[in-house]
Amino acid sequence: ARAKAPAHTRCCGSHVACRMAKAIHVCTSTDCSGKGGKALWKDLEDICEGTGCEVSGVSCLNHCGKGPNVEIRLKDKQPKVLEKIVDFKAMENMLKKEVGVSMKKTERQVAEIKYEVRRAKTPAERTEKLQKAFKVLGGEESAGATDARLASQLFVLRAKQVLEKNAAKAIEDAKQAIAVYDKASEAFLVLGMAFEKHGDWNEALQAGERAVELGDTKEGVGLVKRVKAVAQEAEKAKKKQEEEEAKKAAAEEDAKKKSEEEKNKKDQRKKEAAAKKKAEEEAKKKAAEEEEMARRKAEEEAAAEALRLEEEAKAKAKAEAEEAERERQRKAAEEEARRLAAEEAARQKAIQEEEARKREAEEAARQARLKAAEAARLAYEASLQGRLRTCCGLPRIHTDDAE
Repeated sequence: ARAKAPAHTRCCGSHVACRMAKAIHVCTSTDCSGKGGKALWKDLEDICEGTGCEVSGVSCLNHCGKGPNVEIRLKDKQPKVLEKIVDFKAMENMLKKEVGVSMKKTERQVAEIKYEVRRAKTPAERTEKLQKAFKVLGGEESAGATDARLASQLFVLRAKQVLEKNAAKAIEDAKQAIAVYDKASEAFLVLGMAFEKHGDWNEALQAGERAVELGDTKEGVGLVKRVKAVAQEAEKAKKKQEEEEAKKAAAEEDAKKKSEEEKNKKDQRKKEAAAKKKAEEEAKKKAAEEEEMARRKAEEEAAAEALRLEEEAKAKAKAEAEEAERERQRKAAEEEARRLAAEEAARQKAIQEEEARKREAEEAARQARLKAAEAARLAYEASLQGRLRTCCGLPRIHTDDAE
């Protein structure tokens, strides 16, 4: 389909695309964007990179309802609008026929997979298709050696897919894109966007400025302006925060000093109270010690008096005991003496009685002898000798003599 471009889309000479011999303007209005206009813009940028055909996004081409629409601009020719670039084949034919851009086999395979990736419905589907594209180039490790520009585009595309949810992974992929091919402005643009998302303003600014240097005068400039504005705001916020922190620190320092002064006063009061308490306690202690000493002295004196009294009592008891013992011994001696005297008296009596008995016995024996002598005399006298002595006048033989 062909249509004359509206007046506001004619070359102004300010866009890079407007100064090129061949240029493609992709409608990015609401209607065309809803039908894949922005994705088509990126597909065409990747394919036309390095071909001398510049691709850019523009506002409405006034063919609403028939998109996605593109405008072809060739040097010294009137612009024309092509409608319904709705699939990869239509895009490929448009490029070949209108601007003379064709693709080799590998490039075409990768471009078709990227076309599908940009229109995939789920992250899993996009990831699967990107892996498929890397395999066409021999895998991620070898893709750069196979075709650095295509490998870089794949890394950039993957970085874009994760940019919103995983800025760190987007930074990693963008850096890989630059590592294999550092001439693509979009790799630096995506790296700057990822750094912006991550909050690394200086790195984002550097990447954005590099993207502008490599020709991205729209999104790159927008990124730079955005990052500078954010950086300025961040710097202002940082300065404000530093001022607030300084004020806070000063206030905290004042509060700390006041707190320390108050603490010192409290400590001093505590020390004074402690010293007073200590003095009182020492006085109490001293008084208690003196009282204790007096008590002990009184106790010692009482104990000494008690001991003295006890000693006296013991001595008295001992003396009394000794006196009692002496009395007992005296009585015992007296008793013993009486006993001995009684015994002696009994012995003497017994002796006397024995002597009396002996005397009685002797007397009885004597009497008996006398009687016997008398009887013997009488018998003698009665005998011849007796008669002779009697006649002769001889003394008679006494019984004692006879014995």
